[in-house]
Amino acid sequence: MALISYFQQFLLAILLATSYCHVESYTIEPPGRDPVSIDKIRSSEQSAVLTTENFDDLTAEKLVFIKFYAPYCPHCNNMAMAWNELAEYYEKTGKTDVLIGSVDCTDSPRGKNLCIQFKITGLPTLLYGHTGSGGVYLEEYGGEKTFEDLKSFALKELVPKCLPVSLDACTPEERQEMESYIAMSYTQLNEIIQILEKQMIELKESFKAKFMELQKDHDRMLIEKELKLTRSKETIKMIKGVRESLIRDHQKTEL
Repeated sequence: MALISYFQQFLLAILLATSYCHVESYTIEPPGRDPVSIDKIRSSEQSAVLTTENFDDLTAEKLVFIKFYAPYCPHCNNMAMAWNELAEYYEKTGKTDVLIGSVDCTDSPRGKNLCIQFKITGLPTLLYGHTGSGGVYLEEYGGEKTFEDLKSFALKELVPKCLPVSLDACTPEERQEMESYIAMSYTQLNEIIQILEKQMIELKESFKAKFMELQKDHDRMLIEKELKLTRSKETIKMIKGVRESLIRDHQKTEL
């Protein structure tokens, strides 16, 4: 009985000791992928958290810089501090027309569907541009991901540009051209795009043909140059030989 009582006390002590461990420390997931770690990373985001539920409202008529990420992505976590600094910087400036946001692609379906909508294939992906009633105009950022690089880029690019949703940023000439396109139908716009794309192809082909002609001229001139240099070298060698012969004959005469 004493032996059984000893083991009972031993097991009770273990249970009491483990009961003091924080419940959040227990996980069957790999480090960084457990619910607790993911929640901590999500809650540390200083930028506006964008989902399918609030995206249109928060980004309407704004210049945006958006990070698409996953909480367990190492590259995402490496730039997390820089992104938070950027969000805090713009919050301090009080610029209400600029939104620094983030989308968690693992937050299904709210964030995941946004990542699908914007065709996100790698993480992190940073998109910037303008949103408005006329559409969403976003491009991918491909620069370095330090705070200074992100801030310099944002200050340069997150400014009003001539777009259908921001005609006030257009010059008179740009606005006139933009309004002419706005007045066209989808079919007309598509036809213009096809014409311009055809012109681009023809321009590239014309450039390639002219380049090939110039390459041929270059090759021909290069061969001519090498032949002339070879002939000049041979002539100089011949002349030097004659000169040396004259010197030897002169020295014999003096003797």
